[in-house]
Formats: sequence, C-alpha cells, structure tokens
Amino acid sequence: MEDQYNGNNHEQNHAHENENNSNNNASMKNDFKEHLDGAMGTFNEIKNPGKFCVKTEFMNAIEILKLNEKKMQEIATRKTTATAALLFILIGVVAMGLGTQFMLPGWLRPSMGYMLISMLFNLVMVIVGIFALDFVANQFFKGKGDFGQLFRVFGYSYILMIPYILLPVAPGLYSIIGAVAGIWMLVVMFKTMGLIKKLNVVHTIFSLLIVGVALGIVMTIFMNVFGIGYGFGIGGGSAVAEINDWTDALNALGDINY
Repeated sequence: MEDQYNGNNHEQNHAHENENNSNNNASMKNDFKEHLDGAMGTFNEIKNPGKFCVKTEFMNAIEILKLNEKKMQEIATRKTTATAALLFILIGVVAMGLGTQFMLPGWLRPSMGYMLISMLFNLVMVIVGIFALDFVANQFFKGKGDFGQLFRVFGYSYILMIPYILLPVAPGLYSIIGAVAGIWMLVVMFKTMGLIKKLNVVHTIFSLLIVGVALGIVMTIFMNVFGIGYGFGIGGGSAVAEINDWTDALNALGDINY
C-alpha cells in the first residue's frame, strides 16, 4: 500500500513538473512574440519616418557618446529617432567595410562582393544583437524598456565606427581605432543598460556575456560554413592568394616586405 502511494505521489509530482515546464515554455514563447512585435513596431516607425535634421541628430549622437543621461532618455523615447538610429548604424557599417577593404593593397583586397556581403551580415548582426540583448535582459533579469529604446540609443552610438574610414590613408591606426571604439561602445552599453533597462552591473555583465557568446557561436558557424576563398592575380600572372576572412588578409599584409 505504501509503495503504491509513493508511486502515485511520484507520478503526480512528475505530472506537475511537466505542466510547469509547459507553462514556462509557453510563457517564454509569448514573451518572445511580444518582443518580436515590439521590434516590428520600431521598424514600422522607420518605414514612416517623421522629419529630422541629420546634423542635429549627429550632435545628439555625440552627446550620447558623452554619456549625457538626459539626451539618452530623450533619444530612447522620441519616435522619429528610430530612422536616424538606423542611418547611423548604416554609416558605421559602411565606414568599417570601406576602411578595412581599402587599407589593403589591391592584390590582397577581397572582392567587392565579399565586402558587400560582410556589410549586410554586420548590419543584420547588429540588429539581431540588440534584439537578443533586449530579450535576455527582460526575460532573465526583469529589465525595463523595450527593443525600440535600446535600438535608438545603440544606433546613435554607432557613429563610433566612422573613424574606420581613415584606415586606407592610415592603416597603422587599425588597432587604436578598434580598441577605442570597442571599449567606449562597452561603456555606452553599460550606461544604457543601467539607464534604460534599469539593470545593475552584474545583470548587465551577464546579459552581455550571454548575448556575446551566442552571437560569437553564430558568427563562427557562418564564417566556417559560408566562408569563401577569393583569388587575386599578381602582376597579371597566375599566382593566387586565398583569403577567407580579414584575419587572413591582415596576416598576409604583415608578411609583406616594404
């Protein structure tokens, strides 16, 4: 009798666990759909942009890089800034693409097709990264705000990438520009996550780590699966250099004796 009771009790507990797991999965799916709807709402704003002055919004972006909290909150909530945010992301992505493309000698330079695909991929990854960061912060750490607010502020901060356009005339600045832009972008992210999402430092770190690792895996898979070798004729001859990514190109550049 006791064994039968224990068996029934175990089955009931197992059934409750399954029910709780199903409810949690359903809740996460609903939350994901809600975030996705919010993101689509932001892109609908972009399709129907209001009037804005590019020069004025660029100066606002400078204020965001200066960690001006009042300006961050204003940009996060003003609807017309979504279009400007996407514009600044595009400018940053193009500056990075052109700068790293034309800093290399012609015979080492990946094809224009590779550059355009890289730009498109980087643009998509920026948007996906913002969406993932918003979802993780809200889902696991009870963050406030929405995708649109993060998108606007992070988008404005992407003007940090504009100095990459200097690389063709000053390739030696590659490491300096990369370090300064990367570090200050993290500073802006921490400030934004605290101000807009209302997360503490620990929750911000974990949110960035989760999203960073996930995106890193996706990017690694993408490069390994879809990596393309490009051939470059040297002096009209048949010699070919195979370059699958920018690391190969930069390593090859370092081997050149000037």
